[in-house]
Amino acid sequence: MSAVQGLKILVVDDEPAMVGALGALLGQEGHRIVAAYDGEEALHRFRAESPDLVLLDLAMPGLDGAAVCREIRATSDTPIIVVTGEADADITAELLDAGADDYVRKPFKGQELLARMRAVMRRLDQRRVRSGWQLDKARHEIRWGDQRLDLTATEFRIARRLVERLGELVEHDELLSYAWPNVRDPDQLWLKPHLARLRDKLRAVGAPVPVAVRGVGYRLDAEGGDEPRPAELPPQPGSAARRNPIGTEETPPRR
Repeated sequence: MSAVQGLKILVVDDEPAMVGALGALLGQEGHRIVAAYDGEEALHRFRAESPDLVLLDLAMPGLDGAAVCREIRATSDTPIIVVTGEADADITAELLDAGADDYVRKPFKGQELLARMRAVMRRLDQRRVRSGWQLDKARHEIRWGDQRLDLTATEFRIARRLVERLGELVEHDELLSYAWPNVRDPDQLWLKPHLARLRDKLRAVGAPVPVAVRGVGYRLDAEGGDEPRPAELPPQPGSAARRNPIGTEETPPRR
């Protein structure tokens, strides 16, 4: 099975015809594209959509491809393939130094681009395997070493995003959009019970657990390390159990 099946791909190019051509090619392969037509829009869409892969034009109005590449690479290991008509070897070297994983020169054949996409995604998967994590999107499975995690659909979506952004801070809003993709404005409180159950399942197989960064989000590390469990305080006299706004005391409806 292809390593690049069903990806969300950010396509950045100031030529609508090129965006359309790439959209048609990638759509035939089962991918979904998010389009941006300049550097500023590219960064906005990257933060909002959290794509699996970026196809990035070099020459654009405002921020050029190299600047966009550096901005993305400062916070994420999402694969970046630069699509450029530039033939200068020095510029190509600059792009790779800026953090691009590969590049293709215009004009290019569709099969060449698809092959390069498969290669960069394989390399990303291999880095994760070496860390101990294995992510199989097609089967909706996550493994730590040789142990498969028994996750609900929501827990899988949360864990998947944390593994995809391994070692990086994933903000609350990003996790919410992945955990409940069909819900508009999901409540941040919904994360807490699902993450609690996910942590228990990770501890059971000796895997690292998500570390909370107070008020910002969560980070999953490549190797062990556990958050200290908070001490439980005795209930205050006359106090009622706190209920969250979605029903049960700490458990939102599963989706």
